[in-house]
Amino acid sequence: MVGKVYGIGVGPGDPKLLTVRAAEVIGSLDILFYPSFGKINMALNIAKPYLNNRTKKIEMKVPLSPPKDKFKAYYEYSGKIMSYLNEDKDVGVLCEGDPLFFGSFINIWHNIRDEFKVEIIPGISSVMSAFSQIDEYMAIGDDSVSIITANVINKVIKEKINSSNTTIIIKIGNKFQKINKLIATMGLSDHSIFLSNIYSERQFISKLSKIKNNPTDYFSIIIIKNNNVH
Repeated sequence: MVGKVYGIGVGPGDPKLLTVRAAEVIGSLDILFYPSFGKINMALNIAKPYLNNRTKKIEMKVPLSPPKDKFKAYYEYSGKIMSYLNEDKDVGVLCEGDPLFFGSFINIWHNIRDEFKVEIIPGISSVMSAFSQIDEYMAIGDDSVSIITANVINKVIKEKINSSNTTIIIKIGNKFQKINKLIATMGLSDHSIFLSNIYSERQFISKLSKIKNNPTDYFSIIIIKNNNVH
């Protein structure tokens, strides 16, 4: 017998936004892996109300860059997960937001899905939850939407903004100045909203044009509404 692995989306930040299925599984696991980026253990903090004391918790320390170090870390953690599965242990892997929407779990999933049974438990992504916090809609009717990361080159970002009614740039991190400057040159700063740590105690929301400092939080997004697109 072998165990089963669960990719668990824990949502944007509020433990109350987990699905019933996610809460059930978190409370029943033998082993729980959770990602950490520096000193941030967001996924584990969200899941804490549902944890079982007997569950063994294992931190996944994953560097954000360079890519080769990141993928090496995920490969090594995948091996550890498979070892537990071969011992007939049920293993959960937490992921902020949704596991398959720019989720860190995708890197684990690619390594184990051909050999072991995997259940994906969807979660509410920061993108989907952000609009409820700014009293705005993402799209209606035939509107077009683009979702990209801040690592994309400026030319592509500009093309997406110019062709989309709504553009969401995620994983801002240390790319804030680059993105802020680009949006300003397009005259859209007053039509853009910056959000970080949505639905958590550290939540911050501001019109982009009013931000004077240089926020570098990894869990940040910028929403641009371009009313010139028809």
